[in-house]
Amino acid sequence: MSSLIARSIACSLLAASIVTFGPGTAGNAANAITFSPTIVARAGSSNVLYVLWESNSCTLRRCLRLERSTNGGGTFTNVSVPPVTPVLGMNTSPISQLYFANPMDGYAVQFASTGPKWTTAALFATFNGGRTWHHDQIFPNSYVYSMATSEHFIYALSDQCPTKGPKCEQVRLSRSPVTTSKWSPVSLPKQLERYWLGNLDVAAYGANVWLTTQDQTSSPFSPFLATSHDEGRSFTVRVQHDLTSVASCGLMPTSSLVLWAQCGQGMMRGDIVYSKNGGASWTANRFGQLSNFAFGAFDPVSTGAAFFVNQWHPRTLFEVASESSPPRAVGSMPNANDWISLTFTNSAFGVALSQGPGGSYPNLLWRTRDGATHWSRVTLP
Repeated sequence: MSSLIARSIACSLLAASIVTFGPGTAGNAANAITFSPTIVARAGSSNVLYVLWESNSCTLRRCLRLERSTNGGGTFTNVSVPPVTPVLGMNTSPISQLYFANPMDGYAVQFASTGPKWTTAALFATFNGGRTWHHDQIFPNSYVYSMATSEHFIYALSDQCPTKGPKCEQVRLSRSPVTTSKWSPVSLPKQLERYWLGNLDVAAYGANVWLTTQDQTSSPFSPFLATSHDEGRSFTVRVQHDLTSVASCGLMPTSSLVLWAQCGQGMMRGDIVYSKNGGASWTANRFGQLSNFAFGAFDPVSTGAAFFVNQWHPRTLFEVASESSPPRAVGSMPNANDWISLTFTNSAFGVALSQGPGGSYPNLLWRTRDGATHWSRVTLP
């Protein structure tokens, strides 16, 4: 999910969540580790959420927590963490991406291990709701940039990283059934094959697959949208000027017809546009709230509702039905200014991830059960 959302990089209510380990568990320097929520992943269109917690003082697997909620964030239970290994020279969580197609089937991507001439990343899969994980591989020496899930398939954009050579190359689109690790190649449209992989994004819903990119090398620097209605077997490529971006727009489908797109324009600002015909045409919001969208979070919950909060009104939660309808204030937000993500499972239940006061560590996780009338902190048990 590439986006405009600002990623995770004062009173007792905002105190850090502290978990104490026994001797020999967390190292000799300290037995208390501060955990910070970093990724919230909704399992398809279900009420199930997964939240990854990390420590900035320890990158070992035992210093990670993965929590699962089956009621939209009302309560959480602990599940297993993928068998990651620390990344040399990186003081951060080894897990960079988390995707679930449904409550049971999901994937985690480990941060790339960087050598002098190549970059690779580990991939892990679970098919039992996080109880166990296993190593997976799309192809050797690969780096996964982006993934998207549908009801039947998970799609991955990745490239091949040679054991010797100047850079990773050979851009690839692959897919696997969501219930098993069985990856197969999907042919990229020829018009998109030449674009750098970090400038491509993928989204999926049902049998539809979309690819977005922005030409940054030659005039007229067109934005492209490739659309497949047959699970990636064929694509139609069109220029979509409303998807102009500094990189590629992140698409967020809520059906085969309704899509929202977050298009970054630099300096953590950009536009959010809307399509009601599967991406054939797009409209921008004429009421101003979704243009010049800055330092916020946007969450399409259903075909008829999306929630958002941004820098212009950091204490207000807005709901919008489409680009042609004016956003309306539906709730309040906790006293936090830098919002990382919103994840609602319906109009009442949702969680919000923010940075700490003044952008400090750790991040804070909030939940609401009444449509943002009231919020409470979520901490590890």
